[in-house]
Formats: sequence, structure tokens, C-alpha cells
Amino acid sequence: MGKMRIRKRGYVYFYLATLIFLSLFNCSTMNEMKEQREARNYLILARKLLDQGDYESSLAQNQELLALSNRQPPADEALFNMGLIYAHFANPKRDCKKSLNLFVQLLNEYPGSSLIEEAKVWVGVLHENETLTYSLGESKQTIQKTRERVEELEKAKKPEPVTADRGEARGRLLRGQTLLAQGDYDGSLAENQKALTLSNRQLPGDEALFNIGLIYAHSGNPKKDYGKSLDFFKKVMTDYPKSPLFEQAKIWVGILQENGRLNQVIENSREVDMEIEERKREKLK
Repeated sequence: MGKMRIRKRGYVYFYLATLIFLSLFNCSTMNEMKEQREARNYLILARKLLDQGDYESSLAQNQELLALSNRQPPADEALFNMGLIYAHFANPKRDCKKSLNLFVQLLNEYPGSSLIEEAKVWVGVLHENETLTYSLGESKQTIQKTRERVEELEKAKKPEPVTADRGEARGRLLRGQTLLAQGDYDGSLAENQKALTLSNRQLPGDEALFNIGLIYAHSGNPKKDYGKSLDFFKKVMTDYPKSPLFEQAKIWVGILQENGRLNQVIENSREVDMEIEERKREKLK
């Protein structure tokens, strides 16, 4: 009889322990689901604010999400969105250096993120933007010094005048992403071009155009061509004005156009520098 009571008591304890475990498990699961819903709400609101041009509020929402995520996804999306905000050409507080640092942070802390390839492209383009800006400053200083030397030589002389099927299209896009991650830029380009043809100016043609723009802007692509990249991002905006990629394409257009202007200014500065040097040599003859 004593053994029966002990056995029954053991069953009761086991049953109670099971109930406690299930209760704790359900609470944990519900908390996780609640946190995921809250995170998604932050992302949705942040994107809406970005579309409305409210950059500070969008940034604040992403920063709040980053703080709540405890270094877990969707913290990678928050970092990516913050990088976009700081790179946005219409943002009065635009800061390409902060944008670059955020994308680098994404690469370092979330190597498995689905946003990793686009973050790599952003790092390449923003790094080039920083280099061009620095080169432009150096070039201006060199020109100013050269002009001063020429003016000194001219003081004693008379100055001279100076003169398809959407399913298959989706499959092509996925293969294109895989090939891009493997460094096969030509293969990825071909898959996205096929997806674009199959889309027949319908979705997901916007993704195909956007991906082609990324491929041509990728720093690792031996056939990198910012001019072509710019054209494809512009095409996303003109052909798909309601695309969820519209804002990102607009940001890309802004940064690529700025890089183009910087390159042109640097080239013009070099031509002026060469002209001044030639005049200096003539004065010394």
C-alpha cells in the first residue's frame, strides 16, 4: 500500500511539473511573438516615415528597434535602414560617413543577413564617394597653390587672358542572387535580364532592374559601370513608381549622380592644373 501511495504521489509531481513547464513555454513563446510583432510595427512605421520624407522620425524608429532587438534580427534591417537614411540625398542631415559606418557594422555583425550583398555594394560606392570628396579637396588645394606661383611669376609681366511569367521570373531572381553571392556577376546579370524580359513591365520587373543596378555598381565586378547602374535605378523609378524599391532606387540615383559630379569636377580641376602648369613653364622660358 505504501508503495502505491508513493507511486501515485510521483505521478502527481510529474503532472504538476509538466503543467508548470508548458505554462512557462507558452509564456515565452507568446512573449517572443509579441516582440516580433512590435519589431515589425517599428519597421513598417520607419519605412512609411522615410517615404514621407520625415528622416529624423524614421531614424528614431530604427534606433528604437535596434535597441530593443538585443543584437538579433531584425536589427540588421534597422542598421540597413539607418544607412539608407544617412545616404539619402534629400536628407538635410545627410552624412555619407555615418552611412558607410552603419553598412560596415551590418557586414561585421550580421554576416548571414539577407541584406549582406546590397550592404557590400553600398560600402563600395560610399567608400568611393569618400575618396572622391577627399581627392577633390586635395585637387583644389593643389590648384590654388599653383595659381599663387603663377601669379608671382606674372607680377613683373603683362597679364595674358585665360580661356513574362512571374513564377519563372521569381526563380530567375533567386538564381541571380545566389550567383551574385558567389561572385558570378555575368551569370547573375544574365538571370536578372531574363527575369526582366519575363516580367514584361510587370512585377517583379522592378526587382530585376534594381538588381541589375546593384550588379553594375558592385565594387567587386570587373565590369563595374556606374553610368549603366544609374540608368537602371532611374528605370526602376520611371517604370515602377509604386514599387517598394522606389525610395532605395532614388537614394542610389542621388549618390551615383553625386559621384559622377565629383569625378567631373576632379577631371576639370586636373585640366585647369595642367593649363596653369603649362603657363608657368612658358613664363620660365
